[in-house]
Amino acid sequence: MEEAGQAESHSKRDRILLRWLYGGVLVLLLLVVYATYRTYTRFTEASESAREANTVLHELEALGSGLKDAQTGVRSYILTHDTALLAPFNAAQPGVERSIRRLDSLDRVGAVHEDLSGFIGLSRGMIKQVQDQFLSERATSIGLQDGELAQLTEGNALMERVRQEQARITAAIEEARDRDQRIEQSLRPDTPLMLLIYTALAIAASALLFWRLFRALKDAERAKNDTQAKVVELDEEVRTRLFAERSLRRVLDSSPSSIMAFRSIRDHKGAIADFEWLLTNQESERLYGQDGRALIGAKLLDVLPVLKENGSFDRLAEVVESGTPLEDTIPSERRPDNWVHIHALRLLDGFVITITDVTETRRAQGFLAESDRLAITGGIARTIAHEVRNPLTNLHMALGQMVDELSPTDQDAVRPFTEILSRNIQRIGGLIDDLLESSKPKELAKHKCDVQTVLSAALATVQDRLELQHMSGRVTVKAGAETVLADEALLGVALSNLCINAVEAMEPGKGELCLTAGLARDRVQICVEDNGKGIAEENIKRLFQAFYSGRSGGMGLGLTSARTILNAHGVHVEVHSEVGEGTRFSLTFPA
Repeated sequence: MEEAGQAESHSKRDRILLRWLYGGVLVLLLLVVYATYRTYTRFTEASESAREANTVLHELEALGSGLKDAQTGVRSYILTHDTALLAPFNAAQPGVERSIRRLDSLDRVGAVHEDLSGFIGLSRGMIKQVQDQFLSERATSIGLQDGELAQLTEGNALMERVRQEQARITAAIEEARDRDQRIEQSLRPDTPLMLLIYTALAIAASALLFWRLFRALKDAERAKNDTQAKVVELDEEVRTRLFAERSLRRVLDSSPSSIMAFRSIRDHKGAIADFEWLLTNQESERLYGQDGRALIGAKLLDVLPVLKENGSFDRLAEVVESGTPLEDTIPSERRPDNWVHIHALRLLDGFVITITDVTETRRAQGFLAESDRLAITGGIARTIAHEVRNPLTNLHMALGQMVDELSPTDQDAVRPFTEILSRNIQRIGGLIDDLLESSKPKELAKHKCDVQTVLSAALATVQDRLELQHMSGRVTVKAGAETVLADEALLGVALSNLCINAVEAMEPGKGELCLTAGLARDRVQICVEDNGKGIAEENIKRLFQAFYSGRSGGMGLGLTSARTILNAHGVHVEVHSEVGEGTRFSLTFPA
């Protein structure tokens, strides 16, 4: 972490230094560009001024020479009247006019700092005087006159003034030209030097920029490789965590117990106000009948508000606050007829709870306890049967021997008594057989049975009684409960006993017997329901005890025998009854 901080600090410092460096180079380049522009401008101005000065000097020279040639040609003509001597005058006039126009044009645009208007005026006056002399002389053929001599003198004087003015202007222009040429000479090496400096700085800045760019690309490439390595590492870690999570999820989902984790939700005072669902497994979803994704993030009291009413919420809050584990076996909030074992442990600011459905375990324990009771009952029954059957056999044999030894007249006299004795001996024998049959473990031959057939057969055993007492009965088999694994004969006996018990509990003319088969939590459940007199709560637990009967004259062995058969099948029996409303026997078969 410290090395990462130092690297970040160095990188930040490098970025700041690079910005200042780029800024300084940019300012320097701008200054060099400005200096180069100024130098080039001054050099161009000086060079242009020198060139224009040379042009003016050339035109001055040409104008002076033309005026001189024109004056010389006219003077020679005046003196000799030889027209051949007018050639210089004729040749000089166009050049003079042209030079005057060009000088006037240069003067107008300010080619030189000297005022040329005076000189241009003198030049025009000079050429006009020469032309006038020529015209005047050509008009007469007389020799040199006083007037003409005066014109020549005046022309010489004017020509002298032109020469002087030309000399003055030429000197001033040459001085300015020389000054511009010196400036031009002094600035001539500066511009290439400035361009060289500018080029060098641009190359240096570009080199620095490209060096920095290549370095950045190299750093980016290294960062890319590091990132890819990190991505691969993170991807591997993600796959490892996903594998661990899926493995944990498979372990949790394979557990027969509901495993859930919760986080505390506290109010502004810090007290636990609720718990938030963090984790759940498939058994929890089955137990609470909701999708696990819907449970995650839900509040405990929103899903199970009954926990606040029965005090379970306070017990769970105590686990979080004190750290003391909670372990208990309680009825299920969703199905009060089921039992669950809970075990809660504190986890950070929450808890993990394991809820195990122990209904089947308790039922199995009940089966074992009842089997033990039936075994004891069977042992007692076999002992009694053994002790009673021997004397009973002796009585039966003695009675037969006694009847055989009597005379016919005596036999007729004692026949009512012997018949009573015989019937009671047989009755006692039948009771002993029923007692042994009800307590004897059943040997089952299980196979897939058609539930419709079994229920219809059981209803057929009591159909005569139903018709004689004007009662009704019906069989209903719902989808999914068409078959069950059982010993069809013994199951029919158990159901027949339940039907007989139901018919005997109903009032003639009003009784209605219902045999229904359906699914309860993916298990086949058969219900035998009547609308008879019902059973008091305190007597329900005694229903399957031997020799207990709710009607006078009953032996109390029919339900005991049915319970023995159903226990052998592993069928869970529940009895729901209300006095005056009727009774329902619910038989839930194992999966």
